[in-house]
Order: sequence, then structure tokens, then C-alpha cells
Amino acid sequence: MNKKAMILAAGALAAAALVLGGWFEYQHLEGQVSSGTVLRGYPATTAPHTENVFTGRVTEFEEKRDIKGWTQDVYRVEVISTLRGNLRGTVRVTYGLDEGSPDRLADGSTYIFATHAWTDATNDGHAQLYQGEMKPVDDAQLAVWKKAVALPTKPDQ
Repeated sequence: MNKKAMILAAGALAAAALVLGGWFEYQHLEGQVSSGTVLRGYPATTAPHTENVFTGRVTEFEEKRDIKGWTQDVYRVEVISTLRGNLRGTVRVTYGLDEGSPDRLADGSTYIFATHAWTDATNDGHAQLYQGEMKPVDDAQLAVWKKAVALPTKPDQ
């Protein structure tokens, strides 16, 4: 085999390896997307910046309001279990999509919340750091979040 053919074969092999690796990563992410809020590495990249990660049952929608320039829905959420932090009882959680209006979280449904307290946590509550579509919690989401909260926390910048 001449040198040019060897270079082409090596390039084709490298390209095939990249395509195959990308396909496997896509399959991994596709599995996360189907289980709800877990997509594109969100838990692993967000969990280190959270004060609290918990499962919570939405007890009521309170209001839509502007908090620090963001239109947010405000919910009362009963904390069911905590993965990080020490929240207990019922807390206020603000949530809204980056673009457009979110579908309201369903009263009585349980979700995973990854939050950071607003400066005035008493009045404004805790900000849901994920601003995408939320789906009721399932075992797959819970497992991914348990791994994510094991990562070291990072200070706010």
C-alpha cells in the first residue's frame, strides 16, 4: 500500500471513530431526553451551581410576576425529598421558560427542582435553574440527579 492510500485509510478510520462516538453519545442523550428534564448534560453542568436539588409536589400556582427582569410563574411546592440542601416543608419556586410562556406545572404532580435562592428568598422564593420543559419525576431522572449532586459544588461567579 502506498503512502497516500495509508493516509486516506487512516483518515477514514478516524472519521468513522468520530461518527461512531457521536452516535453513541446521541443515543445516551436521546435516552435522557425521553425521561423528561434530563437533557444535554443539564444535571451534571447545573448541579454544581445549585443550593438545593429536591423532589417536590406542586400544591398550587400562585401568580405570574416579574422578578429581576424575568417573567416567572410562582408556585407553592411541598418538598418531598432532598438530594442537596436542607429545604423542608412548603417553599415558593419561580419557574419560566427562556423563550415564551411555559406550560404551567400541574398541581399535585411531583418534579425535580434544582434551585438557587433569590436574594430575598422570603418574598421571591427559590429560582428553578432549569428553564426548559418540566416533566413529572421518574426513576431515570432521579438516578441521573443523584449522580449529579455528588459532583463538587462551585461558587457563584
